[in-house]
Amino acid sequence: MSNHIEKYMTWWLEQERLRKSNKIPVKITLAGIKLSVIPQAFLPSPLQTHSTPLLIKKINYHNFVGKKVLDIGTGSGVLAIYSALKGASLIIATDIDDHILHHARHNAYLNQITDIHFINSNLFESVKGQYDYIFANGPISPEAWSKESLSGHTISSYGEMLFSQYRHYLADKGLMFMTFAEFGPVEAFYKTLQKYSVMHKEKREEKFGIWWSFHEISK
Repeated sequence: MSNHIEKYMTWWLEQERLRKSNKIPVKITLAGIKLSVIPQAFLPSPLQTHSTPLLIKKINYHNFVGKKVLDIGTGSGVLAIYSALKGASLIIATDIDDHILHHARHNAYLNQITDIHFINSNLFESVKGQYDYIFANGPISPEAWSKESLSGHTISSYGEMLFSQYRHYLADKGLMFMTFAEFGPVEAFYKTLQKYSVMHKEKREEKFGIWWSFHEISK
């Protein structure tokens, strides 16, 4: 691991340790969305990460009006809420933790959104139908995510399941959105994209001294 990546990860993990030891939800506003983020959920604060802020920035020009949206691993619920505020007609938001789903629903209420369907699902396990947009902004750092928090999966198996199955749930002209960063398992990530012949457009930005990439994936 290079020095700049190690420096960022050491700092980020310390921020996460402090957040989880406090056991108090962190209140932030991202893209005009009010969030109360519990310690068990990923904190999409631009003060700590560029993954969610980058994704929201890059999808801003897409039209969500009347679209069907699937948000895998919703966490705080920010991407599902974003979709609702942009006019999506159907939004399914999943997570493997009922406690996280409860608080994501609370965040939706904070933003006066009541029509998101929150369901417990391990990736696509309980999902039905096809969607115009899929958010798959899941875990990429083995240092930050335990197998228990991934319901027994490794970081690599998360990618294997995602890229081997997503086409079944994506509409013909639909798109799947996700981010990646250089502190993740870079070689394994790109090999998995190649293995499943994933069609994707990638855009990179630097933040906190490392690169973050946004991926727009099609069938």
